[in-house]
Amino acid sequence: MADLIDRIEGMALDASEIVAVREVLSRRLIDAPLAMMSDKEAVELTQAVETQTRRDEAVKIRLSAELTERRVAAKLGHKHNNFLRLVLRISAAQASGRSKRAERTGIWHSITGEVTEPRYPHAAEALRDGAIGLAHEKVIFDTMTALPASIRSDLGLWAQGEKSMADAARTMDPDELKKVGLHLHAYLNPDGTFDDVDRKQKRELNTFKQGADHMAGIKGNLDPATKALWDMVAEKWAAKGMNNPDDPQSPSGNVDKADPQAIKEAAARDSRSQGQRNHDAFRRLLEMVVGQGKLGQHRGLPARVIVTMTLEQLESEVGLATTASGGVIPVRDALALAGATRKFLALLDNKHRPLFLGRQARLASADQRLALIAADRGCCRPGCDKPATRTAVHHLTEWSKGGRTDITALALVCDGDHGQVHDGANGWLTEIITNRTGPPGWQGRIGWRQRGTADPPRPNNTHFSELFFTHPEMWDPDGDDDVAWFKERAREAFGEPQSEPPIRTVDFGWRRPLAA
Repeated sequence: MADLIDRIEGMALDASEIVAVREVLSRRLIDAPLAMMSDKEAVELTQAVETQTRRDEAVKIRLSAELTERRVAAKLGHKHNNFLRLVLRISAAQASGRSKRAERTGIWHSITGEVTEPRYPHAAEALRDGAIGLAHEKVIFDTMTALPASIRSDLGLWAQGEKSMADAARTMDPDELKKVGLHLHAYLNPDGTFDDVDRKQKRELNTFKQGADHMAGIKGNLDPATKALWDMVAEKWAAKGMNNPDDPQSPSGNVDKADPQAIKEAAARDSRSQGQRNHDAFRRLLEMVVGQGKLGQHRGLPARVIVTMTLEQLESEVGLATTASGGVIPVRDALALAGATRKFLALLDNKHRPLFLGRQARLASADQRLALIAADRGCCRPGCDKPATRTAVHHLTEWSKGGRTDITALALVCDGDHGQVHDGANGWLTEIITNRTGPPGWQGRIGWRQRGTADPPRPNNTHFSELFFTHPEMWDPDGDDDVAWFKERAREAFGEPQSEPPIRTVDFGWRRPLAA
């Protein structure tokens, strides 16, 4: 084994060649026989593979930093994290996490080309050695950022703490390392004192994306004043019998305005937990704030909940509707939430584009924006998951160049992607896909393509995940008709191939090469 390692290390290979050798070995390892190994050899193999996997994470971090320094994403008109999502097919959280780890432990260069030391040098070294994994690095980061500002600003103490945590991580699992972090806090901050700067840094309130049951988690850290305010709301609005959505006779709103006898009777029927009562009080509070119009306007529309559903869903009151903020809501709940308020009916064609609704002014009307919310659901750039509430109305042909504010020539684009539509070398074009510019499933939809490329304009299916099963031809260019369309365009561009290519006909660049 040692001789084999020495021979491999003696080979003069560049990065691409190393990856090629690694690919061959990885394919062989996945099917390598294991039955003849002893227990000791199996354990050692497991440990070796784990070390290699951890070292792979360090390589990924290094590559993320390299791509950032080269500004590869910016050259293609993307933000770095979104670019990682597109080319690696990883989640937004994974892309963000990799970028943040690269900031902490990656290899970076100054303007003059000199290597700068990572912010977490000892953790970075342990990652490169394969001695720790991402979970260890996360514990180290969480421990160090939770220290008081007075200690974080003391570079000597901070460096001492980071080294101690990284050294401990080399011999412990992440759960054990968390306990070491608690002792480190006790050692560096024996009085347990935190000031207003610490509390301001730690305040947060985050909601997570909906799960399979359409519920969304919530995580927060309230400062003392916010906690006191919530306690008072909960005492009155989350009292037993109050604001119970499962009890039609339950008093709603402020307990002071309710009949005491009605509250007493509702409390006797109330089987909710304290957490459930808190949730229902919070919902009622939000309903009042939104329903009374206290939020004003958002991007030209009243700040109200905007829900999109089909006519069939409206009539049957079943299924899932979509919200302008990117979520889903059962149709029955949406209708109950709407109550007696005025509805807006958007009529869409079979390509999910709104029928004509024109305007001679430059700015889209509120009705046009509502129609676009129903049609696009969010930013129309391929791969972007920004919901409609975070988008602006975009003219496919700029107003200054004769574009019209007609519903058939408008689309929703988020602020970040809007800036990528320009006349520069790396700018993007937006257009309606026709039978000459895209395969059958794409025609009639909004497409994006970069200037100076032969790529066809691509639509965004991120907001239409339900079509994956019902209309696969709209989801991905892998069907027979779509492949035939791409091959026909390739023949037009490059002529008839002499022989069938072994891997691809042509690579149009977006998500995957086209298989021959």
